[in-house]
Amino acid sequence: MSLLTVSDLRVHLFTPRGLVRAVDGVSFALEAGRSLGIVGESGCGKTMTALAMMRLIPTPPAQIVGGSILFDGQDVVTMDAERLRALRGGDIAMIYQDPMTTLNPVLTVGEQIAEAVRLHRHDGRTAAWARAVEMLKLVGIPDPARVASAYPHQLSGGMRQRAVIAMALACDPKLLIADEPTTALDVTIQAQILELLRRLQGELGTAIILITHDLGVIADLVDDVAVMYAGKVVEHTAVRTLFNDPKHPYTRGLLNSVPSLETRERRLRTIEGTVPPAHAMPAGCRFNPRCGQVRPECHDREPPLVVLDNGSRAACWALS
Repeated sequence: MSLLTVSDLRVHLFTPRGLVRAVDGVSFALEAGRSLGIVGESGCGKTMTALAMMRLIPTPPAQIVGGSILFDGQDVVTMDAERLRALRGGDIAMIYQDPMTTLNPVLTVGEQIAEAVRLHRHDGRTAAWARAVEMLKLVGIPDPARVASAYPHQLSGGMRQRAVIAMALACDPKLLIADEPTTALDVTIQAQILELLRRLQGELGTAIILITHDLGVIADLVDDVAVMYAGKVVEHTAVRTLFNDPKHPYTRGLLNSVPSLETRERRLRTIEGTVPPAHAMPAGCRFNPRCGQVRPECHDREPPLVVLDNGSRAACWALS
């Protein structure tokens, strides 16, 4: 049985410019201890999908209008407020893009981690503080007792991100959602954070959903990948298959646009055109204005996500 099953999830934004289908029929499953990467261009619905899984979407203007999010057999969409409070930070934890907006600037790092421990594990103050120091040590922060008494602005960007990871893992969540966890970090710190997540997953058995636009990060960490475009999953496959045998034209375009030391081309390849406005999607396949394999049916009907010969699932009329 899957730890998490997202089925036909639909999140709409009701805006003055019109209806925005930010997440439109997204489905995937994740087993305990496994990792899933969600990739795509900015604005494709990655973060909105993650926020919906935590029931943290901004309402209004956003609203979950359809689908289900089954976590450990319970539907997050219909869950009551009390159970939701226990779920967030307890069974499901999230690492947000910017640690400076995650951490409270007027509380020490240790106090913030200990607060989560007291709330979800019901430990006393002394035990919660000890747990905070223990978690800072687990994520590789030197002199964790001193750092626990420091304020966020006294730490470097990499240290703050480690502290956020420590807070997320302090209550032994079954699922960790990491939304662009290495954004704005230099390459060295980025590699350290990814190695930390890989090590902690192995030690703690935590399932991970990694949201990013960086395919290099995906290649380094996850088991399976869901590629999103304009609110929909267009390809879902194992990570090795994604790089060795990509099927959807959009997936191939993303991979071709990644700089490589092996290429002799001076100019980077790009996907022609731009993402259509969120409130005015084209009829049929949403990628058809930018695709080089357009067929007549691409303008009439949205392609379903079907299983292909390599085991991948992709939504493209040229592949069906």
